[in-house]
Amino acid sequence: MDHHQLSAQLKQLLKRGYSIDDAKQMITAPTTMLEQVVSEYLAEQAIAQRNMVSQQNQANYAMGLRY
Repeated sequence: MDHHQLSAQLKQLLKRGYSIDDAKQMITAPTTMLEQVVSEYLAEQAIAQRNMVSQQNQANYAMGLRY
């Protein structure tokens, strides 16, 4: 299984409600490759979270300018 397929399978399992630990047990792939995909997924999630917080702060600031 290549990196892209592994990443897609992990994301699909997580969308279905499985935890990362459960998904790791369900996916058959080399441990180092699986850990790398999980690490990249968590990094993507952290970036997305930071972007959401930034957008929320910008929206709050913009709403404050109205009054």
